[in-house]
Amino acid sequence: MKKNIAILGRGMSLKGYHKFSHLFKKIYIVGNFYKEIKKIGIKNFKDKEIIHVVSRTDMPLRNNYYKKLNFTKITTPYYDRELLSSKLIRKFKKENLEVEKLPEYMELRGYPSAPRDIILEYSKKYDNYKDLCKFLKKNLSKEIEELTNNSNRSHYWPTTGSYAFDLCLVENAPEKVYMFGIDCFHTLTYSMYNYDFKEHRDTDATKLMFYHIEELVKEFSSTKFYSYSKVIKLNYPNWNMI
Repeated sequence: MKKNIAILGRGMSLKGYHKFSHLFKKIYIVGNFYKEIKKIGIKNFKDKEIIHVVSRTDMPLRNNYYKKLNFTKITTPYYDRELLSSKLIRKFKKENLEVEKLPEYMELRGYPSAPRDIILEYSKKYDNYKDLCKFLKKNLSKEIEELTNNSNRSHYWPTTGSYAFDLCLVENAPEKVYMFGIDCFHTLTYSMYNYDFKEHRDTDATKLMFYHIEELVKEFSSTKFYSYSKVIKLNYPNWNMI
C-alpha cells in the first residue's frame, strides 16, 4: 500500500473515491476542493497524506481543513517569477499558508510555451510527447521565445490536473495509481461551484490533457493505473478501469 497513490480531480467519477480509499495512504487533490471533502466526508481523508495542487485561480480550502487533515504541502505548476506576479501567492499568504513553486525536477517536463492549438495539431503526428517537444523547440523557437517572455514560463501543462498526474508519478514512482474525478472536463463536476461550467468542454486544453495522460501511461509502463472514469479509454497492459 505504501507505493499506492491516488489523484483526485473534480469530475463526476470522484464519487468512486470512498469505495477504494482503503487502498492508498497518499493522495493528490486538484484545485478548489472543500465542497468535495465535505460531500465525501472528512472521515475518508483523515488517515491520508495530502498534497494540494493549485492553479492561479484557486482559493485556499475552507472549513479549516489544512489543520484538520494531514496536508504535507501545497504546490503549483508555476515558477518563482510567476508566483511573484500572481494573486495566488497572496491569497494563500493571507491564511499563513506557503505555496511551493514548481520543483526543479519538473522544470523540463510538460510542453514548451508554444501556442496550444499548434501543440495539439502536431501531437497527432507524434506518439511520444518527448519527441513532440523536441520538434517544437527546434521548429518554433521564435514563437516559444515570445510566449516564454510574455508568460514567464518556459514549460507548461494543458491543465492543473494533468500537471498533478505528472507530478505524482515523478515524485513517487508508484506501483499503483488510482484516479478519481479525472474526467478531462467531459462530465459535470462532482460538486458545483459558481464558476463551474454547466456542460462538458471540448477545448484544445482538454484534448491535450487526454494526450498527455496517455503519454504518461506509456512513459510509466511499470506503474499500474486504475481509473474510475469512463471517459478515458486506453488500451495498454498497465491501464485498468474500475
